[in-house]
Amino acid sequence: MKEYDIAILGTPDSVLGFKGLGLDVFGVTTQEEGVESLKIIMESGKHAVLFITEDWAAKLEDQLDKFRGQALPAVLPIPSQKGATGEGSRNLSKIVEQAVGSDIIG
Repeated sequence: MKEYDIAILGTPDSVLGFKGLGLDVFGVTTQEEGVESLKIIMESGKHAVLFITEDWAAKLEDQLDKFRGQALPAVLPIPSQKGATGEGSRNLSKIVEQAVGSDIIG
């Protein structure tokens, strides 16, 4: 059975602490770094889960849309150190609506 890693992408302040937990940490500060890091994560085939801070999920929405059909990694927006923006809830609602055919969460 293949073993997968977990990645986290966001501002360095938000994600650095996860390095001690063994996650692959991608601290980004510019749009270009975000796009490049996302591409590395999504195309490497070594990650089962990508945690992405909500602020960066919003900034990289167009790039994330390109990978929506992939089974792995599962992309899970999480709050950053600045707090929740609601992007994670909106994303979950969208996924459930696509799976069920109706918005049963909202």
